[in-house]
Amino acid sequence: DEQGFTTITFTTQESQVLINLLEQLLELLGDSSVTGDHSDPLMNLFGSSGNDSPPDDPVLRRLLPNAYSDESDAAEFRRYTESGLREKKRSAAHIVYEALPPSELQSDTEWNSDQPVDRSIFKVVIDSRDIQAWLTTLNDLRLALAVRLGIGERSAPDDSREKSNQRFELMTDNDPMKAVYAVYSWLGWLQQSLLELLIDGDEK
Repeated sequence: DEQGFTTITFTTQESQVLINLLEQLLELLGDSSVTGDHSDPLMNLFGSSGNDSPPDDPVLRRLLPNAYSDESDAAEFRRYTESGLREKKRSAAHIVYEALPPSELQSDTEWNSDQPVDRSIFKVVIDSRDIQAWLTTLNDLRLALAVRLGIGERSAPDDSREKSNQRFELMTDNDPMKAVYAVYSWLGWLQQSLLELLIDGDEK
């Protein structure tokens, strides 16, 4: 907060979850600079998008929706904007990805320490100019997880946020989707916290 910077404290587990999701998001958006072997289901959601057709992949359809209800207008708009939108999302995701230290450097000491200590928590310092990139990326990650959780689907218009909360809170602890929902909720809390910081900064 001082001198235009915001500090966020992460646990090692939270950071690893975020890194994992970011790598999957970047690959999904067509970023070849991030590679790795992941078993997360999101890694299987790859689809190629034509120049003017919506992606076949359900996550990409949520991230890159049609701008117009008319198919012809939507196709024309997509032809000239989708590439740029993908690049903006990739750039924002890279800002978040590069702010997190690699696993071997995660500690509550300086990242460039000669002998980093393995700790359960560490701090990430965010330049206030990068908060918007964080907000964009966190929103994209939530949209991707929402697809996997079936939240906000047009086929289920009566499924409100409250009903979704109730449905997932009733899941047993060994249900893998409950863990996905926990991450979805955590990302929402993080997004809201950064948004409040941004609003407070604008009002000063």
